[in-house]
Amino acid sequence: MIVVAGPPGSGKSVLFPVHSFEIDYFNADDRSAQLNGGSYQGISLETRAAVNREFEQFVEGHIQRGISFAIETTLRSDITFRQMDRARVQGFELHMRYVALSDFSLNLKRVTDRARAGGHSAPAAQLLAIHQASLANLPRAIREVDDLDIYDNTAPAGPVRRVLSTRNGVIDFRFSPSPEWLRRALDRTEYKISAE
Repeated sequence: MIVVAGPPGSGKSVLFPVHSFEIDYFNADDRSAQLNGGSYQGISLETRAAVNREFEQFVEGHIQRGISFAIETTLRSDITFRQMDRARVQGFELHMRYVALSDFSLNLKRVTDRARAGGHSAPAAQLLAIHQASLANLPRAIREVDDLDIYDNTAPAGPVRRVLSTRNGVIDFRFSPSPEWLRRALDRTEYKISAE
């Protein structure tokens, strides 16, 4: 199970498109646009709800049948963790690529720019709530994902920078100095660090 995660506008789809892993995949934004005549804008709540049901059926079906798959999520709620728990019980390895930016204002700007170019968007207050929830769930991902790589995609022209890696809850790589957003997300949390 490969999960590409991070707040909206962080660059998940560009850096790690789920189709690039060459296994079955699901991207809810792309599927919503497909059902919306190819447009990422003006997608109805009904379409979003239908796609969310389809997304959950995709994940559950692959877990039940033991078929590898990749998904993209903001990681704003615990649904992905519940899915990972069920996948682990079925013998899946859990991999995650998490992408974030230095500040919410950059996420908002990139989402706004994306919307101007015909991409999907959401109100600023909703984007902020998703951003905060996603980062709040990052420590849980560190504890529960078998193989996690965290990236900072702040630089506008790149390169993306890997800033932390964990294996089975143990930090085995940490870029120094860690970006402030990562320090804030991990504040007040104890982690094991590999002796290697």
